[in-house]
Amino acid sequence: MRKRLLCLILALLLPCAALADYTMAGYDDSSTNRDWNTNLFFRRMEEKTGVHFTYRQYTKAAEWQKAKAGMQPGDADLPDVLFKADLRDEECIQLLDSGVLIDLKPYISQYCPNLYALMQNNPEIEEAITLPDGRIAALPSVCEQPVQNCVWLNKEWLNALGLQMPATADELTEVLRAFKQRDPNRNGKSDEIPLAFLGAFDLKFLGHAFGLTANDYNVREVDGQAQFVPLQPAFRPFVEWLRALFSEGLLDPQGFVTSDSLRLVQKDTETKRYGGMITTLPTTFLPSSWAGDYAVLPPMQYEGETVYRSFIGPVIRGTFAVTSACKDVAAVLSWVDQFYTEEVYILSSVGAENVDYVIDGDGTWRMTSATQNNSFFSAEALLSSGSSYPCYASEEFQRRYHDHTVAQLSDEIETVCAVARRPFPYFTLTEEQSARIAPLQSAIGRLVDESIGRWVTGETAISDESFAAFEQQLKDAGLDEFMAFWQNILEERNK
Repeated sequence: MRKRLLCLILALLLPCAALADYTMAGYDDSSTNRDWNTNLFFRRMEEKTGVHFTYRQYTKAAEWQKAKAGMQPGDADLPDVLFKADLRDEECIQLLDSGVLIDLKPYISQYCPNLYALMQNNPEIEEAITLPDGRIAALPSVCEQPVQNCVWLNKEWLNALGLQMPATADELTEVLRAFKQRDPNRNGKSDEIPLAFLGAFDLKFLGHAFGLTANDYNVREVDGQAQFVPLQPAFRPFVEWLRALFSEGLLDPQGFVTSDSLRLVQKDTETKRYGGMITTLPTTFLPSSWAGDYAVLPPMQYEGETVYRSFIGPVIRGTFAVTSACKDVAAVLSWVDQFYTEEVYILSSVGAENVDYVIDGDGTWRMTSATQNNSFFSAEALLSSGSSYPCYASEEFQRRYHDHTVAQLSDEIETVCAVARRPFPYFTLTEEQSARIAPLQSAIGRLVDESIGRWVTGETAISDESFAAFEQQLKDAGLDEFMAFWQNILEERNK
C-alpha cells in the first residue's frame, strides 16, 4: 500500500519536475491586443513540449529598442530568449560582440533538424541569416509565398473587351487604352481608372518591362558589379513610357498624392472603376468579394528575357535569439525548431483542429462559428499578427481554405514569385555602416523618386538637359561614395 501511494505521489510530481522554465522577452505591439501571459498558443505549446516561459512582453517599439540596447551579459534579469525580437542587423552584431547573444551556427544542425532541412533545401535561408563573419545571431521567419507587389488586371474587363493578358509594355499600353476608352464597366461614363499606383515606389515595379529591377536603394548587382539603376540606358525609355501613360490618363491621376485609405472602396455595390493596380493584393483597398475579378499580370518580357523584383523575399531575419543567460541552449532550440513544422505553423496562425477550425469531407477547412464570432480570437489564441516570429509559413494548408478565392490568389501570385529574384544579394550592415549610408540614401533616394514624379506628371520635361541635370544632382548628393559603398559590400560578401 505504501509503495502504491509513493508511486501515486511521484506521478503527481513528475509533470512539475519535468517542466523546464525559461524567460522570454520580445515585442508585440499593443495594437495586437495580445497578452503573452494568457495567449492560448503559448499554453498549447507548453502542454505539447513541457517547456514553460515567464514572459516579458514589450508593447511599444521604443521601449523594446531601449530594452535591447540596455542588455548586458551577466545581468540578473537577462532573459533566456528573445522572441518576436525584431532584431536589426547592427543589433545582431552588437549583441553578439558584447556577449549578450550566443552564436547559433554550431547548434542548428543538431538541435534544429526542421530548420536545418529547410536550409539544406533552400541555401537562400542560410545566406540570409549568416553574418559576414559566419556567425548566426538569430533565427528567421520563412515563407513559401512571401508578400509580393504585383500588377493586377481586371480579368472581367479583359474578357468583356476581348483582350488577352499583355506580355510586353506596348501590349499593356493597348490594354490600358481599352480600359480608358471602351467603357468596360458599362455605366456610360468615362470614369474608369486604367491603372492605380502609389507613388514612384509602385511604378518601379513596372521597370521589369524594360529589364530594370532594383532594391530599395535603387541598386542592383550584375556580374559582381553594383549598378545604379536610374543611370542605366533603359531607364530613360522607361520613364518616357510612364510619361506617355500618364499624359493619356492611363495612370491614376492621383497616384502621387493618394493612399489606400483615400481610395478605399467599402461596398461591393459600388461601381467598379479600377482596371488594374500595383499592390500586394486587390483587397488592400477593394472589397474582398471583388478579389476574384483580378488576375496577376505575368512578368513582361524585355528583349526576350523576363526579370522581376522580389519585394520582401522568403526570409525575414531577426525573429528569435538565445542569450548567454540560457543554461540549456539545446532545449530552447529544440522548442523553437517545432515552429518550422506545418503543425505548429497551423497552430500559431489558425489554431487547433476541431476546436478553432474543422476539416470538411472534401479536404477543405473553415473556422468554427465560435472563432468567427470572436473578434479577439487572433489576440487570444494566435501569433500571426504583429511582429514577425520564427516559423515556416507553408502554402499547402492555406490553399485548402474553403473559400477558393484564397487558393486562386495564391496561384496568381505564384506566377510572379516563380520568376522574382533579389536584385541585390542579402547583406548585413554594422551600426557604423548604417550611419554612413543613411544620409546618402535619404538624399539620393528622395532625388530619384521626386525626379520620377516630376517627369511622369510633366512638371519636368524629359530631355537631354533634364537627365544631365539629374545625373549632376546625384553626383552632388554623393553618388560616387554611395556606389563605392555598395561595391565594397559586394566584394566583402564574396570573400
